[in-house]
Amino acid sequence: MPGAMKTFFLMFAAMILLAQIFSAPRSLQRQIRCLKMDGRCEIECLSFEDKIGGCRAELTPFCCRKKSQ
Repeated sequence: MPGAMKTFFLMFAAMILLAQIFSAPRSLQRQIRCLKMDGRCEIECLSFEDKIGGCRAELTPFCCRKKSQ
């Protein structure tokens, strides 16, 4: 049974790594879309900026753009 547990954890770790690898192109597409909307990717939007979408879930979750007056 210990061999089965090692195999299970190895497969589980491999699935997590694959999920991270295959989600990367989508986050790049979100960053490009944010730049096309005159935005920038940040952790927090400043008080004079609007949140107009998302960039990535990990480090820079918000796409921020200056509020239009």
